[in-house]
Amino acid sequence: MKKFLSVLMMIFVISGISKAANLAYVDMEKVMNESEKGKKYKKDLENKLSYYQNKAKELQNKIQDLQKQLQSPALKDNVKEEKRKELRDLARQLQSLEAQANEELAKMKAEAEKNMVMEIKKIAEKIAKERNLDAIFYGGLVSGVLYASPKLDITNDVLKEYNKQK
Repeated sequence: MKKFLSVLMMIFVISGISKAANLAYVDMEKVMNESEKGKKYKKDLENKLSYYQNKAKELQNKIQDLQKQLQSPALKDNVKEEKRKELRDLARQLQSLEAQANEELAKMKAEAEKNMVMEIKKIAEKIAKERNLDAIFYGGLVSGVLYASPKLDITNDVLKEYNKQK
């Protein structure tokens, strides 16, 4: 419903703007994916994911090893009980690790996207002032723009400026 209202609102805004209005369009997804900062953020996320996957694999291997040990008929009852307790502890650690990984990765992704959007917005505003643009719409994976003429697309200009930033 929100998306529908956004699209409807943009249609009213666009139709209300005179034919002489200077409009532009930026594909946010392209800028985020192809920019140097976007690639760095993605690499950081992949590294953190890999870290958590390795930790989880270690725990899973320990769990499998304990499960094999528990199948041995030679184990005494008190040793089996210790192994079961250790197995439960490892299972809790794995569950906790998965929750921690999900939370940290989501937080990292949200923070990266927030920072990038703010920086891209500043660049778009600068370009709008330089080119005397009345409005810049954004597109990409999630947007209210269904079609934008390639003449209005300033994505590559924004990407170029964004990559100049350190």
